[in-house]
Amino acid sequence: MRGGVASGHVVRSLRLLLEAYAAAELPEWDAFARTVHSIHLDTGDVLFSAGEPHPYIYYVEEGLLKAQMTNARGRPIITFFSEEGDILASLPALAPEGVRLVVARNLHPRVDELRAAADGVSIHTLVALEASLVHRFDYRVVERLAARHSAWSRMANAVPLMYGISLQADAGLLRNSPEQRYRTLLDRQPDLVARISRRDLASYLNVTDVALSRIAKRVGAEPEPDPEA
Repeated sequence: MRGGVASGHVVRSLRLLLEAYAAAELPEWDAFARTVHSIHLDTGDVLFSAGEPHPYIYYVEEGLLKAQMTNARGRPIITFFSEEGDILASLPALAPEGVRLVVARNLHPRVDELRAAADGVSIHTLVALEASLVHRFDYRVVERLAARHSAWSRMANAVPLMYGISLQADAGLLRNSPEQRYRTLLDRQPDLVARISRRDLASYLNVTDVALSRIAKRVGAEPEPDPEA
């Protein structure tokens, strides 16, 4: 994994994106831009790990990453993939002071599940499935700017909200059977399916490799043999 200061082209592209989220020009942009870093990941590199504080947001310019967490049986499972154009972050690690106070004062019925947010740590490990290029900015810098400017405040609210909406949509699909989810992926994201190994796709669908092969045969889209399986 290699990092460095983001190029002018990257900063301009990121500005267009973030100002769209803010629906306004963002003041003090140059000061913010100096904190943006570009990170090159090789296949298998870990961007960040579960259990660590990680108050950063990423824009995925190139490549593909998987998010892993541990299930109740202690097995790693894949919860989502991030591809080009995605905004990527660990939402618990971005929890504002208000969330931490709610947890500390036991004011939510699912306090135990919110402990990661109270501690400000990630619940996912992000791993590159391909050589990837991501651009990182510090959410703490955004919070300081948001305290001074309403445009930054709108952007700070919009980015996690958009990210949360996408995760909520993914969570809704979990109510479907693995075969239904597989059919949905083939219909909506066939290019993504083609980039994912059989093992990772099976983990994401929460089935065995053998079960995935049976599903694919029924659907008529048998995955290519995975040389690493």
